[in-house]
Amino acid sequence: MTNRRTMSFSILAAAFLALCLPMVAAAQWPDYGRNRDRNDQYGRYDVRYVRDSVHRLDRLAKDFEREVDRSLDRSRRDGTRSEDRINNEARQFRNVVGNLKSRLGNGRDLNRSRNEAQRVLQEAQGLNRVGRFNGQLASIWSQIQRELNVIADAYNLGYGTYRNDRNNRNRNNDPWYRRLPIPY
Repeated sequence: MTNRRTMSFSILAAAFLALCLPMVAAAQWPDYGRNRDRNDQYGRYDVRYVRDSVHRLDRLAKDFEREVDRSLDRSRRDGTRSEDRINNEARQFRNVVGNLKSRLGNGRDLNRSRNEAQRVLQEAQGLNRVGRFNGQLASIWSQIQRELNVIADAYNLGYGTYRNDRNNRNRNNDPWYRRLPIPY
């Protein structure tokens, strides 16, 4: 009789534990932005991710400026006005990113730094038109573009020729039959 009572108590305790385990696990699970206030999220990103992205962009902009200067010193553009212009554009990009970083601060209010973010994206468009980059510069530039895409999404700004070109955007949103050539 006591063996049966002990067995039934053990089964009940195991069932109760099995039912409570998911609740305990959910209480211990980290919150990845699911239950945050809407003010702490910007698009797909939370405040910390945007702030960290701006800090990474600041570090990458400094690396990019240093690598541009180094690669131009080894090129045939060394000592020309073209070298000075490209170095100036890289320095201007780094300064604008620094302004964004300081204006963003702790990142609680992105509206305060929206103009700086827009300026960063404009400067990046200018650098993108400079020309081809060597291997190291291309690697740094691709990392910069990833961070720029995060910033553009967080601030809801267009970045890249496919986003800023209004005709391209309208053409991609049109139904397929409107993009067909019209025979005359």
